[in-house]
Amino acid sequence: MTTDYSESFKKFHLGCGIIFLKNYLNIGFWTNLEQDKLYENPNGVQDTVLLNFDLTHGIPASDNSLDVVYHSHMLEHLTNTEGIQFLKECNRVLKPGATMRLLVPDLGTFSKKYMEEDDFFFDAYRKEALSDDKLLYPTRGAVFMGMLHNHGHKMGYDYETVNHILNQTGFTDVRKTMFQESALSDIQEIEPYAPLRAAESLCVECIKSAQ
Repeated sequence: MTTDYSESFKKFHLGCGIIFLKNYLNIGFWTNLEQDKLYENPNGVQDTVLLNFDLTHGIPASDNSLDVVYHSHMLEHLTNTEGIQFLKECNRVLKPGATMRLLVPDLGTFSKKYMEEDDFFFDAYRKEALSDDKLLYPTRGAVFMGMLHNHGHKMGYDYETVNHILNQTGFTDVRKTMFQESALSDIQEIEPYAPLRAAESLCVECIKSAQ
């Protein structure tokens, strides 16, 4: 049986990777670590906790128990159907009226930059996210496809798609925000400014319906 961590933590950071937030339960999954085990101060980051847990098994929290769910550049690593199920799980564990914030690569931004022939944007993305490999990614189109198909990405999102899925899965007050623009008081800490991440990200905030 999966442990319920919502008694100890009211804010979950899902698909955390190597970014560990204070005052959140940071959940990521590595096959070389023990499943369903807590690690304190991972990578020497003080006052943080990592749970090694496979989120395809669900979210380890009881119904209507969490104040905040945050995930950044995680949803695109799931297929369309897996993503819908994951968002249903996020809705299940949040308290009515509680907030979820998510970031994904913005298909709208990439499409606009592609049509504008914005070499600066695509050169920056290739340098930061594609090992500056000009042999594999010599053109804007190649970089665009590199974003879509590399890094384990399985789905792409624009705002229209995210808004539709969130409404489908029980969320309301869906709104597109800027990077670091949020109703969450700790947004500066959980979303430190990074120019490329800010430029490429679709940032969306919503709440669990109170009904």
